[in-house]
Amino acid sequence: MKHKKDYSFKLINNNNISLALILGSGVELENRLVESKNILFEDNTGVHHKLIYSCTMQGKAILVFKGRKHFYEGWSLDEITANIKTASGCGVENILVTNAAGGLNENFKDGELMLITSHINFIDKLKFDSSNLNRNFYSKDLQKKFLEACKMVNVKIHEGTYGCYTGPTYETKAEIRVQKKIKLDAAGMSTVPEVIFAAGKNINVVAVSVITNLLKENAVLTASHDEVLSMAASASKDLNKVLPAFINQLN
Repeated sequence: MKHKKDYSFKLINNNNISLALILGSGVELENRLVESKNILFEDNTGVHHKLIYSCTMQGKAILVFKGRKHFYEGWSLDEITANIKTASGCGVENILVTNAAGGLNENFKDGELMLITSHINFIDKLKFDSSNLNRNFYSKDLQKKFLEACKMVNVKIHEGTYGCYTGPTYETKAEIRVQKKIKLDAAGMSTVPEVIFAAGKNINVVAVSVITNLLKENAVLTASHDEVLSMAASASKDLNKVLPAFINQLN
């Protein structure tokens, strides 16, 4: 059943949301929440079901988006950025965007985290009104707080550039070679549309990739979607360690 696009902003106290959190493919939030309340569930999004719920963590209100829509599933830009519109309508000022990504940096390992410090957009369908965009897409303040949180709980995190593609194909050997030449550290099929749109809404963004598989030219097998989901769920353990320490630093 398809739901209406109005996500009923009145269900949330606009003045108390400390953070909105978008969970990428396979990224899971541990059950350390209280007063969790489902707002919307969509089961018409292909392999990516979508759930929106409000909860509290460390005594602070969090708006969680589990799942997102992608260009390769046939959705429009308006539908792909719906999570950001919902967050903006709820008065959200800070958002943490996560994704499952393939690692290109040879120093990375499966299951590690990467703070996205910049991106390269390979999606020609992104057409935004640049006159209202704040080009500082990633908040330096939120990045500093996230890195400090990682340090506090002893979680290793890399920093790097994320490449965003329409998908849904995984990279060929030639594409992996080119991506390494242009110094991409990780690649995926989401996040950048949300980040750009959030900047236009004056929302502070911090973005993190969960490295689910390493992209190598000489790899015999390519990762399957199920394998990516499994690794993302496993790697979520580090993210869940960091979140309380990060949220404690927010107003």
